[in-house]
Formats: sequence, structure tokens, C-alpha cells
Amino acid sequence: MTINHIFFWASASKIVALRSFYRAILQPLGYTEIIRANNEALIGYGSDYPYFRLKKLPENKEPLPTHIAFDAPSREAVDQFYHLALQHGGRDNGGPGIREEMSRQPYYSAFVIDLEGNNVEAVCVPK
Repeated sequence: MTINHIFFWASASKIVALRSFYRAILQPLGYTEIIRANNEALIGYGSDYPYFRLKKLPENKEPLPTHIAFDAPSREAVDQFYHLALQHGGRDNGGPGIREEMSRQPYYSAFVIDLEGNNVEAVCVPK
């Protein structure tokens, strides 16, 4: 089973900033902005398809913080993801390193909190 895509809800006041944030941090992971529709109410990122999407919240709704982990092609890409996230307004939630508690070893990852409170991870594990 594979997942076709995932949405993160974004408040109207933050969607433009989130667009810049994700465009920067996903670049080392091989993702680019693929779609932007409805006056930036929908923005999609991916390598060949918009697997990850930002969608503007309806009026009077609050975002629900979520966790997502993106595969990274290398440890260097994880490091770049983390540093770019901090430079673009993200908050540290666990710098790059080996996560001994994860099931597959070596599990090298970094965690950041985005502008809406989502926990975003980049991870590199051997195939």
C-alpha cells in the first residue's frame, strides 16, 4: 500500500509563508512546487506528483498540528533540510542524528516545528 498524498491545513494568514518554508526545506529532499491553484489556496510539492499539499483552512477553523516524515536521499540532505527550516522560521524539535529508538537502524533524522505547529521530519535509512 502507498499513500497518494497528504494535506496540511494552513491558516489564511500563514499560507504564503508556509509556501516559502516548504519550498526551501523540501528542495534538498528532491521535492519542488508542482501545483499552485485557487489563489494559493492549494499548493502541492513532490518529485513527480504533488504528494504533499498545503490547503488553506476554511474561515473560522483552526489548524490541527500533525506529524509527517519525508524520506531523504542522504544524511547531508537531512542536515540541509534542518538548517533551511531553522533559517525559514521553523523551530528545532530534534537536530540531525541517529535515533536509536526507531525500528530500522541506522535511522538518521531531524525534526522541526513549522509555522502552524506541525512536526516535520526528514529521515534517511538504508534501503
